[in-house]
Amino acid sequence: MRILIVDDEPRHLRGMVHLIGRLRPEDQVVTAKDGLAAMELVKSQRPEAILTDIRMPGMDGLEFLERLKVEGVRTRVVMVSAYNLFEYAQKAVRHGAYDYLLKPVETDKIADVLSRIDLLLTEEKEQYREEEERQHRLKLASSAYLSRLMLSWLNGGAALEELEELERYEWLQGSGAAVYSELKYGRDSGGGPDSSLFVRALEQAWCKWGDAITVPLGGMLEEGLLAAVTLVTLERLTPENREQARSISRSLAAEWASAGQLAHGIGPECQSLLAEAPRSYLAARTANSYNFYDFRQGLLFADELGSAAGAVAPDWGRVYEALFMEDAALVQEACLEAVCQLAEGGQASPMRLKEQASLMLLQIRSDHQDLLGKRAGQILTDTATLLIHSCRSYGELIDLLNHALREVHLALALSRQDKGEAVIAECLDWIEHHTKENITLERTAELFHFNPSYFSTLIKSKTGKTFSEHVTAARMKRAKELLAGEQLRIYEISLECGFQDTKYFCRVFKKVHGLSPKAYQHVRSQRKREI
Repeated sequence: MRILIVDDEPRHLRGMVHLIGRLRPEDQVVTAKDGLAAMELVKSQRPEAILTDIRMPGMDGLEFLERLKVEGVRTRVVMVSAYNLFEYAQKAVRHGAYDYLLKPVETDKIADVLSRIDLLLTEEKEQYREEEERQHRLKLASSAYLSRLMLSWLNGGAALEELEELERYEWLQGSGAAVYSELKYGRDSGGGPDSSLFVRALEQAWCKWGDAITVPLGGMLEEGLLAAVTLVTLERLTPENREQARSISRSLAAEWASAGQLAHGIGPECQSLLAEAPRSYLAARTANSYNFYDFRQGLLFADELGSAAGAVAPDWGRVYEALFMEDAALVQEACLEAVCQLAEGGQASPMRLKEQASLMLLQIRSDHQDLLGKRAGQILTDTATLLIHSCRSYGELIDLLNHALREVHLALALSRQDKGEAVIAECLDWIEHHTKENITLERTAELFHFNPSYFSTLIKSKTGKTFSEHVTAARMKRAKELLAGEQLRIYEISLECGFQDTKYFCRVFKKVHGLSPKAYQHVRSQRKREI
């Protein structure tokens, strides 16, 4: 407790300071020699209890007490006097003194009066705290009721008696506009930013534009999102106050940048907020959805949207073609071109743009499900049905599409690679069973539906040998089998292996096996006899 002692006699002043210091060492004590000095200390120190002499020069205790009353200072004043006169005590009480003590002051009496004052102060603080809480609860209840009333009205669900209640708010009779604001924060950031601070910040900011009231939106909002609507009184949307709105938007975005991405949509001006604010509010919500396009920079007026948005038909042809090309960059290029065309410079409905992108991915999955692996198929499904729906910006949509299409491109490339290996195995088996025929690259490529040049390159890249080397190897293998049988002559074996020229056959056989056909047959026969 802060205590002021006022006395013009130094001995009495020191004695009182010493006594209180001994009784209540935790209290803060200041002193004054007269009423005038005491008034200055009252203003700077705000004592909770004052012990003052009555008879003092300059301003006596009773005048000092009257002055405190005039100044509106609320404190407990105890008059301390050497005069045991009823008249003094009566005047002191009439001027608002808390108690009256006689000098020399007894220790137990000063202790008692200070204890009583301390108890009163504690009770007053508790009452003040309870009153503050009560007022806060009333304010919250009133604010919550007003919020529910306004949201019901803005969404077109207000009853007649609720509309009559809104008519009591005079500022709703004037002109203005609705501002719809969304703060998108990380879905994994716990409870997210404080909603009450968000609403307060919006209201304070838009008050610079006109008289404003902000109402929080709750209910079915998606995770990671705070939203509110602000009604602002304006005469009309001039170029000057549009620019002011953009300045307010930029300031708010910077203030809340650490919490998330803040964007606003502003509805058309209303001649009467009471009559037209619901329409302006819905238009503001629609306008805000177009902040999906990053270049909007977080603010869009409803009248800045074109009337023919979303008229372009989707054309994903180049994307489908690029998926079967070797260069993955062509897929991203085709995707960006198609999405950019559908976006119509930011005039197309973000919802429609997402729907078309999702349908494109689902179509790819349907058309190529036999070629796509489990991973690519699942990525297509998740991206089309979940991720695209919840993505928050044009840039994020492009990233999602590019990621999904990269997986598809890779899966299709692997599928083609596997198919090529199977075809080559089938081709080599065919060669082994047709060594007697005239086997050419062109004929074989046509048989397996390939371009000859590509077929030749494919065989070389997959096996390390050329087509001709595979044909020769198959024929030489067949020649060894026939020579081992010892039933055919050399020229007959040559014909069976596709060689019309026996000498040429012999040269090729010797080059491959190191022996002529005749020598190979002789060596083999000798080994059989030795066994």
